[in-house]
Amino acid sequence: MALLDLNVVSTLCGLTAVLVAAFIRLHWPFRFQYISSLYRYRPDLMIRWLETSYRRNGSRTVAMLDKSTAEIMRGNYELAEKFIAEGLTSCKEKPSLFNQAMVHYFFYNLSIVYLQRGKYGEALDVAFRVYERDHSLTNALGVIVCAHARLGDLGGAWEAYQMLPKKRLKPELQLFCLAEIEAAKGNFERAVQYLKKLLTLRFASILHLSRTEIEKRLEEWTKASTQAG
Repeated sequence: MALLDLNVVSTLCGLTAVLVAAFIRLHWPFRFQYISSLYRYRPDLMIRWLETSYRRNGSRTVAMLDKSTAEIMRGNYELAEKFIAEGLTSCKEKPSLFNQAMVHYFFYNLSIVYLQRGKYGEALDVAFRVYERDHSLTNALGVIVCAHARLGDLGGAWEAYQMLPKKRLKPELQLFCLAEIEAAKGNFERAVQYLKKLLTLRFASILHLSRTEIEKRLEEWTKASTQAG
């Protein structure tokens, strides 16, 4: 009986060790990304850790993902698209389960790049496919809202906004989407009000966009509201 107890204990210990090792191995490439999240209110430090991921993860696809995120945060959208393309190519050449999961996040980053480069139709198409695959990624819905608004499709923008899960919705994303919708209506004064309220909040980024990018949009819409008045 003692031998049986020992075997059960040994089996459970062995299984636990295997699961822990598998968990660490799976998440190890993301260690720098996890560290960067600790500094989510310091974009400069976030970018530094994402750059560290790019240098230390070598040819892993997570390196390309983190590098593309860093370049989006800097506003270097053309360069970000280059790293996204490299990452997607790597995922295609090595279609492991890990890389199949990574494709989803590369396309999310690509939707943001398209949005910021004025390719609203492409941004809408890519973000829709991302959200269709993973409904938990509400930021993809944010891209959909903004893309519809930029295309002048107010009905589509509002419909997508209504789909945002209100219980888990971050106030900064909500305000950003409302600002985009109001700007699309030509209500720049209302859009400016939403952005000003947004900038009073403490947030890291919205759709990987820094406070600097939000301030640029505020300046643009403030001028537009003055001209409209």
